[in-house]
Amino acid sequence: MDPVTFALSDLHLSTLRAAADRIIPADDYPGAADAGAVEFILRLLNTDLRGEQLTYVHGLAGIEAESQAAYGRPFASLPAHQKDGLLANIEADRVQTDWIVSPLAFFPMLVEHVLESYYADPQNGGNRDGVSWKMIGFRAEGGTW
Repeated sequence: MDPVTFALSDLHLSTLRAAADRIIPADDYPGAADAGAVEFILRLLNTDLRGEQLTYVHGLAGIEAESQAAYGRPFASLPAHQKDGLLANIEADRVQTDWIVSPLAFFPMLVEHVLESYYADPQNGGNRDGVSWKMIGFRAEGGTW
């Protein structure tokens, strides 16, 4: 029997993608989402981080609730400066809504997983096409990504 695959709702995926791209925004190189952060985190939530699935669901719902309370719009639709301000408030535990999980527990975990995805070995599902390795001038043995 195959195990059930954990998936996030479209809204949660959109929130995760937008938050990842504010944690590591695009510049001369792709941001975290285009480098595979969402897929990397979903893979982790289906394997090594199964115990954190509800933390992610509730944490992403918390980001959405904050966005709705502050701006009346989904987080992903906000301009960059509003996303940054909202994430800074969450990081500092200055939230307007009731969270099921602690923002002080969720946000650092989210940042850690986004960073892991961006700088991971591309064979692990993040760092698509070795984007961060190219950015820092690292060459994988054999020169492949």
